[in-house]
Amino acid sequence: MNLPGVLIVSTKEGKAKEIAENIGAERLSEKDDTVDYLWNIDNKYYTSQILIHTTENISYKLSVEGINALIVYHDPQTNSVDQELELLASLTNSLTTAEVFLFSCSAITDTLLRDKVLNWCLHNKFELVELDQTGDSESDTEGNKYGIERIIEALHAHTWPNIVLKNKPCVDETLKVNEIKEQFENIRLTNDPEGLHKQNMLDILMGDEMFDFGELFGQFTAMREHAASLPTNERRIVAEQVVTDFWKAMCGDLLDIED
Repeated sequence: MNLPGVLIVSTKEGKAKEIAENIGAERLSEKDDTVDYLWNIDNKYYTSQILIHTTENISYKLSVEGINALIVYHDPQTNSVDQELELLASLTNSLTTAEVFLFSCSAITDTLLRDKVLNWCLHNKFELVELDQTGDSESDTEGNKYGIERIIEALHAHTWPNIVLKNKPCVDETLKVNEIKEQFENIRLTNDPEGLHKQNMLDILMGDEMFDFGELFGQFTAMREHAASLPTNERRIVAEQVVTDFWKAMCGDLLDIED
C-alpha cells in the first residue's frame, strides 16, 4: 500500500497501539514487532489516507521510506532514560523525509526532569505532548489542545502528499495562500516580532481596493491551519500580528486594540 506513513514508537508496552487507535486508525495487520493501521483523515479542508506503523522495539530495523511523521511515547522517569533517548535520537536522524516530530509522555510533575525532556525535544526538533493535563499546565492558561487531541491537530496541520482538497480554490487564490504560507514560514524561522513583514502581509491580504472579503476570510482560515503547527509562543506572535494587520486594513484605530 503506497501511502504516506506515520511511525509510532513506544518504550512502554501497548502505548504505540493505543495512540494509533485513539486517533481513530483501523488495524490492518501485524508482522514481527510492528502493527500497521490505516487512518482516514476527513476534516473540513481535505481528505487523506495515512498508513500508521507502530512498534515497541526501538532497536527494531524499520523501513523509514515514506515516513512523514514520527510519534514517540516514552516514560522519562525510567532508569534507562538516557540510553533510550539516545536510541530515539538516532532513529530521528534516519528519518530524512519526516517533518512532524512529537514526543508524548504522561504528565511530568518534576520540574528538573521536565526541563531535561524539554531540552532534549528542543535539541532534536520534537514537540512535547503530555497526554495527561496537569492543573497548572500551559493548556489551561492558553486554551491549547493537549494529549491525543494535540497529536491529531498536529497531524492534520501537516501537508500530506496525497491530500484531496475540499472546495478547491482557483489558481489565483492558491497562489495567494502560498504567499501567505511563505510569510508564516519566515516568521517561524526568525521568531522576531520586528521582522514580521507588516507591510508585505497587508499587501498580500488586501491586494487592490476591490478585494473580496469572502476570499480574505478564506485566507485567514488557511493561515490559521498553518499556524496550528507552530509552538505556543510563535502562534501568539502570529495571532497578534494578523489581528493588528486586519484591524489596520479595516481603517481601525490601533489604540482600540492595545492593552
